[in-house]
Amino acid sequence: MRIGAVLRTRYLATIIACLATVAGAHAADAPGLRDWLVEVNRAATAQRFVGTMTIRSERETAAAKIWHFGNGRDQWERVDLMTGPAHTTFRRNDEVVLFDHANKQVVIERRDDLGLFPAVLKAPGNTVARHYMMQSLGRERIAGELAMGTALQANDAWRHSFRIWRSARTGLVLKWQTLMKPDGPVLEEVAYSDMMLGNDSGLSEAQMRQWLATPPDYRVVNVTTPSVDVEALQWVAPQNVPGFHAMSAMLARSPNDTTEPTAKAPASLIQWVFSDGLSSASLFITKKQGAPGMGAAVRMGATNSVAKQVGAYWVTAVGEVPVRTLHALIDGVRLP
Repeated sequence: MRIGAVLRTRYLATIIACLATVAGAHAADAPGLRDWLVEVNRAATAQRFVGTMTIRSERETAAAKIWHFGNGRDQWERVDLMTGPAHTTFRRNDEVVLFDHANKQVVIERRDDLGLFPAVLKAPGNTVARHYMMQSLGRERIAGELAMGTALQANDAWRHSFRIWRSARTGLVLKWQTLMKPDGPVLEEVAYSDMMLGNDSGLSEAQMRQWLATPPDYRVVNVTTPSVDVEALQWVAPQNVPGFHAMSAMLARSPNDTTEPTAKAPASLIQWVFSDGLSSASLFITKKQGAPGMGAAVRMGATNSVAKQVGAYWVTAVGEVPVRTLHALIDGVRLP
């Protein structure tokens, strides 16, 4: 099932999202939460590093080797999963390039949400500061670097809280925790265990370009994700979760599905994305097939998923938000 595939690849998506880290001022110097998030969200325009990242949750642990090269104009990243099925994924600016060695093909997908906080620049009214409070966590040594910690504490039960540590020397995000509540427990932790910076990384632009070269016997598949006009479909966005606004809607697909989506497909799966500028959730909507039913709630680390029938549609809500938020988004959506 497509939703299941989305959840199974959730850790790879997290790793890719965490790559857009930047050099900048310390958290204490930022004039406000939104400015601090924008600062973190900017591409690492002049950063070169190689590191090992580990993602831990209650039930799973995943690890990846990461190579990042920025020349002030272009950004390249390579991610090799070190646990589970072998995958090599590249990011080249706003493109994600997946090398599927088993099937000898290269899948290229263009995305515009590769930053840590892709919605902070788009959220209507930029009200993120109404829903989170910043607090200093002091200093901690992570991956051999002195890091400055910042807590982003949720002001209500509609969203999780976060703790983020950035290198005092480079501004790179070295550790990230997602918490059920401001005082815990920790649902998921993403952290570097080691990192080599600058010349010590041994990275060059020529090396990154060489890694991105397509082998001569591989098939290239370009994947597009057409946008969807939800107003034309007469869909009404939920208004019952404070701070969460509709950001985008697009035809969705399984990460392993390389067929071109089409707006005329009778059983199209549409992903409708909502965010408060920091936390995000998606409603995956498709025409209901078969008998009425209710999907069970599923949690994987900090990500929750619930499903429910809404009229003639089957709606699955997925996001790094509490289950009550997902239920409210489903109950608040209006589908003709």
